Amino acid sequence: MRFSEIIGNRDGAERLRNQIRIGRPFHAYIFEGPGGVGKRKLAFTFAQALLCRDPQEGEPCEKCNACKKAAGGNHADIHYIAPEGISIKDEVVEEVQEILYSKPFDGNKNILIIDKADTMTTKAQNRLLKIVEEPGESAVIIFLTEKISKMLPTIVSRSIAVKLKPADRKEIKEFLIRETGADEASAEIAASYSYGRPGKGVKLLRDEEFKSRREKSIECACGILEKKTLAEFQQLLGDSASDRESALEFLEMMSFWYRDLMLVSQGMDEQYIMNRDYMDRLEVFCKKTSLKKICRALEKLEEAKYDIIVHVNVNFVLTNMYLEIN
Repeated sequence: MRFSEIIGNRDGAERLRNQIRIGRPFHAYIFEGPGGVGKRKLAFTFAQALLCRDPQEGEPCEKCNACKKAAGGNHADIHYIAPEGISIKDEVVEEVQEILYSKPFDGNKNILIIDKADTMTTKAQNRLLKIVEEPGESAVIIFLTEKISKMLPTIVSRSIAVKLKPADRKEIKEFLIRETGADEASAEIAASYSYGRPGKGVKLLRDEEFKSRREKSIECACGILEKKTLAEFQQLLGDSASDRESALEFLEMMSFWYRDLMLVSQGMDEQYIMNRDYMDRLEVFCKKTSLKKICRALEKLEEAKYDIIVHVNVNFVLTNMYLEIN
């Protein structure tokens, strides 16, 4: 893959491309951004460019053996580690630590990509700190994280930070159609609900139950505003929010509906609406629901998400949210 093909984050991609072009790459990088925004894709593109035998203006040539091996995921000098369970184990870091100080097998760089680097223990991070402080000639470490604040300050201060931001919805839609063959309507919905994360959009398209969960979230959001009884609301909800993770996703989808209601009530252009395929229904609800109630619903949804994150009982939270909105 080339830097020019990265979805969104043109500044970050161009910054890395320029380091290849002038032949002065650093030894440690931190790519920070939400899950699905493209951190891994950018990291592997950068690794390919670092190992390319004939980079073209900073872009990997995609023709040399090094590029072909990197693109195929079998280059001996690209090492990738990710959490096993909830964290990256100390012993895994210890193993790659030795690799980084050894001579590259097939190129001139030993590249280590650490996914969800913030899950490393302090001990594991300290193991890598020595390499970050005193790197060998060939070592390059790329830390991928959603929260740079969870990384050791000493590692952060000795690395180049590249912050990845959500991509434009139109760009993600075009990417989804091109990469997955999705029809325009499906790609539009997935792009909207991806919240600027190409990887999330792909995941939603491949999720056979996403469509039904989305429709149910809209029914529940409308049911609250229509003042359905608590029993009716619970029946609508069913098992859509049976655990912490599914509850958070479901509340997020409900908040998208209320957000759209708020925007429609303020006369915002349709391009900013996430549920554009439901414009008629949104307009109907806007006529019979006050802006004050919509804002209250959004406020209580945010409070409910916070309560679930801090491990309050899911059923209690959803019942309390319903009662407080009404």
